[in-house]
Amino acid sequence: MAGPGTCGDEAANGNTEAGDGNTEEGNGNTKGRPGTPRRARLRWVLIAPLNPPALRLCLPKLGLCLAGRARRFPVAAVEEILRDVLGSALRERRYEPGPCLEAAKDIAEVIKARVKALAVPRYKIVVVAHIGQLGGQSLQISSRCLWDPKSDTFSSYVFKNTSLFAVANVYGVYFE
Repeated sequence: MAGPGTCGDEAANGNTEAGDGNTEEGNGNTKGRPGTPRRARLRWVLIAPLNPPALRLCLPKLGLCLAGRARRFPVAAVEEILRDVLGSALRERRYEPGPCLEAAKDIAEVIKARVKALAVPRYKIVVVAHIGQLGGQSLQISSRCLWDPKSDTFSSYVFKNTSLFAVANVYGVYFE
């Protein structure tokens, strides 16, 4: 039985070339056949910690990596990022149209960078941030897209202080 990160005994020995068994041990050169192209090495890597575990097939010479099922989008961690970024950027700020426009752009960029730093494979990240004046008015925000409820998800957070409100949404769309 293969252990974690291996694909049989060949992977554990470092000799994972596909072929007819006519190779020298360890270097991958074919015996007695000059000019025969060398075959790409196959390597199985266990991606950890994943729930459920997924295997990735890597062909380094070809620059290919084929992944199995990736982990779910971390909604709670993204909500914590939203809470932290919005709170630290807007806690003491008063609403002014020009600076708040730039703040919304900056907040969206910071959120996107921090969510990407979580390194969740195979998810495209979309960040939308709104900042408005708190003055007794109402606001309805909606979004629409093709959605797979099994794999796509989102996180949202609303921030208010005495002068303004902010709404930030992060959409995690699974990319196959």
